[in-house]
Amino acid sequence: MAGGLWGVLTILGPILIVVVIAWAMLRNRGGTRQEIDRAEQGAANLRDRLDAEAQVTDHTITPADDPTLRR
Repeated sequence: MAGGLWGVLTILGPILIVVVIAWAMLRNRGGTRQEIDRAEQGAANLRDRLDAEAQVTDHTITPADDPTLRR
């Protein structure tokens, strides 16, 4: 009985994995041109915002800011 179950699992397991991978690949293919353009614009906006924030704030700690760094 157990040998028959292992035989079925050995055959169906890889088939199931291939089906799931194929389904995921088809599901995650690119979007419409409008969706891609919107995602690219959002990424560009995020990069611009992060660059602007980085220019405004300097997170460097100097000895004047932290007395433990003084020698």
